[in-house]
Amino acid sequence: MFRQKYFGLITFTVVLGFASLSAVQDKGYAGGRDPFSEEKQNVKLIGYNDLQGREALQVTCKSDPEHGNGEYVYVGFHAGLHLNLLTGRQEYNGTMIIDISDPANPTTVAHIPNDMKGANSRAVQVVYDYGPDGRDYLIRNYEGGKVYKFEIFDITGRDQNPPVITKAGEITGTPANSGEPGCGGTLQSSAHKGWWSPDSKLFYAAANEPGFRGGKDSSHLIIWNLADPANPVFIGRAWLPGQKSIEPDPRQPLNLHHPIVDEENGRLYGGYHRGGNVVSFDISGILASPLIPSDPVLVWHVDTEPPGRGTHTVAPIVYNYPEIPNFWKDAFPRRYVLVIDEAERSCDPVRHKLYMFDITSETAPFPVETWQVPDGDFCEKGGRFGPHQFAETVNGELNNFKDKIAWVTYFNAGVRVIDISDPYNIKEVGYYIPQPNENTSAAEPRQPPVIQMNDIDIDHRGLAYASDRMGTGLFVLKYITK
Repeated sequence: MFRQKYFGLITFTVVLGFASLSAVQDKGYAGGRDPFSEEKQNVKLIGYNDLQGREALQVTCKSDPEHGNGEYVYVGFHAGLHLNLLTGRQEYNGTMIIDISDPANPTTVAHIPNDMKGANSRAVQVVYDYGPDGRDYLIRNYEGGKVYKFEIFDITGRDQNPPVITKAGEITGTPANSGEPGCGGTLQSSAHKGWWSPDSKLFYAAANEPGFRGGKDSSHLIIWNLADPANPVFIGRAWLPGQKSIEPDPRQPLNLHHPIVDEENGRLYGGYHRGGNVVSFDISGILASPLIPSDPVLVWHVDTEPPGRGTHTVAPIVYNYPEIPNFWKDAFPRRYVLVIDEAERSCDPVRHKLYMFDITSETAPFPVETWQVPDGDFCEKGGRFGPHQFAETVNGELNNFKDKIAWVTYFNAGVRVIDISDPYNIKEVGYYIPQPNENTSAAEPRQPPVIQMNDIDIDHRGLAYASDRMGTGLFVLKYITK
């Protein structure tokens, strides 16, 4: 059996003070008055946290109060330096833990800072009751300068006073020369977003290693087994033709943004942020033997660009009879993927969009519908206008869209609520657009501050948590059905 050990347990401890952070002086929104909204429809603000003014990206909800694990949301940040009111110190942006047991008053419990200027840890995943000792762990990415890695923290003691958070391990690379000359080694140019499964113990991530084309527009899928978080075991990798250095140059960027994993059905989905590719990989072989190195198998691949622009998030949806009108009952169940682009500028000759693909026949996936924000003056507002991400998980599990509602962040157009009950007729049913506040940074030099709603996730109650990448804060939202 192949097993690669990188290092033993890292023993230093991060000890952070505990304090209650009152994010808003006026809590009137809890009773109906909303001081934050610029515009809204069928969405109610439930709570708010200012995140100490930090520039936020990924939001991950994970609650398990029945087993004593509490109710929390975890937030990853872009690079920056801000005062941590819990410790009284200036700290480089890292990862924040927020107690959401009272969603009207989300309270910061701890901030795990980065150790250097310019490093960002924008992606975060957590697992609970993990391993033989039943510990809770957090894994975050680390991209700073020439250092690319994933850091693993034991957060079991986060609710102590003061909370004690211990670094348990890290992933710095893959075994060198594994399988062919020049392939493998210390991670380079990318260590982005990942997916940690508590069932298989596998961590699937978008990253880059020697033997593959480098640069900020290059990453592929790499898989490690984290049964022992202190000793990551390399399992396998997957890529599109042209990503390996020895393959013909595709003359287009190929950059997997992040994987979304459906282990129950043996599939992994991903969008290529640069290049517009949408992919599905078969991971059933790896799941059958999660400690034996092997590579996922490409099932299907669609290139949306042109005319599309840079896919970001891809997640599966199943429809059963008679959920879709005008389909014969024998055509069910039907499988689709919801796909969304990431906008990178205020406006584009070809608008970024949300797509629905029918993948019932995996040999012939095809698009059946697209959706964009229908109106508004967003091109004139400044910053980015367009989609970024939809909520792909609910309380840490794959979002199966049971209610056929998708929460979507849309940069300066705020948060949009989308009805996908008919995949051939997608409709908007609500939105929430915050206004800038004293913490909001300008998206462009010499321009007024503008919100840039960036990431969103859903908790065990069905509430949505949305972050702003310009420092405006974290918004707890509820969709109000008519």
